[in-house]
Amino acid sequence: MTLSPQQNGLDRQRLAWALLLGSFFVCLALTVTIPIAANTYIQKATESLNVTVQANKGTVGIDHMTDVSRAVRAGEPGQQILPGNSIRTDAVASALISISPPDEERLLARLQLYGNTVLTVNQAQTPRFQASDAAQTIELELEGGRLHLSLPEVGERPLQTIVVTPQGQIAINEPGQYSFIVDNEETQVAVQDGRAHVAAAGQSIDLTTDQRSVIPTEGTPSAPLPTERNLIQNGDFSAGWNQWRQHVWDVERSDQPAGHIDVETINGEPTLYIRREGVGHADVRVLQIINQDVTDFASLELQLTFRIVGQTLGVCGIQGSECPLFLRIDYDDQTGVNRIWQHGFYSVGEVIEGETPDTCISCALVQSAHDPVTMGQVQFYEVDLSDELARQGVPPISFIKSLELVASGHSFEVEVVEVAVMAEE
Repeated sequence: MTLSPQQNGLDRQRLAWALLLGSFFVCLALTVTIPIAANTYIQKATESLNVTVQANKGTVGIDHMTDVSRAVRAGEPGQQILPGNSIRTDAVASALISISPPDEERLLARLQLYGNTVLTVNQAQTPRFQASDAAQTIELELEGGRLHLSLPEVGERPLQTIVVTPQGQIAINEPGQYSFIVDNEETQVAVQDGRAHVAAAGQSIDLTTDQRSVIPTEGTPSAPLPTERNLIQNGDFSAGWNQWRQHVWDVERSDQPAGHIDVETINGEPTLYIRREGVGHADVRVLQIINQDVTDFASLELQLTFRIVGQTLGVCGIQGSECPLFLRIDYDDQTGVNRIWQHGFYSVGEVIEGETPDTCISCALVQSAHDPVTMGQVQFYEVDLSDELARQGVPPISFIKSLELVASGHSFEVEVVEVAVMAEE
């Protein structure tokens, strides 16, 4: 059958309109879907945060189900790990984990792992593109042991941290200080500063500063309970010099300079920064008045996070009195005698009898041997003062007057990140 010229013209018109409308709808679809797809990708694309593990004491194991196990020893450089890696400490080891953005030294989170702890970093991600509105996320699985988590101010992009334990889940969206203890029976979570959401067995509670909760196995979180009390105020220097007193520099030689001391932001954290370059002895003291009766306290735990960046004297000098960092407690014991407990840290030199002693031989103080620490690495130190004084055979503390941080030597450079005296009544 032959179509008439008129019919052929109508068919061509229909085909033209079909092509025109089809092209319009395809163009419209592309105009809408491509920006949506691009925005979705920009919003959801992520990259891994930098997670670095260093041994604070002993040997720390790093495991991955598909990789060969590794180990990092105290004094060695930190090792980067990937999501899925587990960090293990034995009874005599401790570890420090730092998490920071890619290609930046700014700290997002610091994790202190104590002895007999197993922690897996399930996730540590940040948006790939600056235009993304998504939060940075850290997901940790604490199988057992003890963890202290420090979250400094992170800037404009929020950080969501989740800690999963065998008994429950803790979500943290605010900067602060958080502690966890996990065993087969329960999870204990304590908020020293900040806010946490605790959930287990279909129930949840919110914890704020100076509160804790206990999650029993197959149970629900307890109501907020009082936690250990920090006798140090502004121990992380987030409020600058508030509550702290700086003494004037003591410089041995009149022709030599004093040093520099201030609260500065280092790697995103407020830090007490002390530096001195010169010949001959110099020291500076920073003090906080406590004036607290602790006679009936069950425990007094002293905590310090710091870094020695530079030091010229070997150990702590020829009398052991010039450590780049000393920690001192001025107190009355339970017999009414005023005493000073002191502990020193150094990063250079070896103990040599008669030349570089491991204690201050000119100090009438309660003290133990100075601690050697790795130059340039953040370290954390913890001691139960009640146990330490009992070990040294002196009476217990009755009244704490003050705490001092002392930097001394010839040339030295020290950073103090945080100091605390945690008291349990």
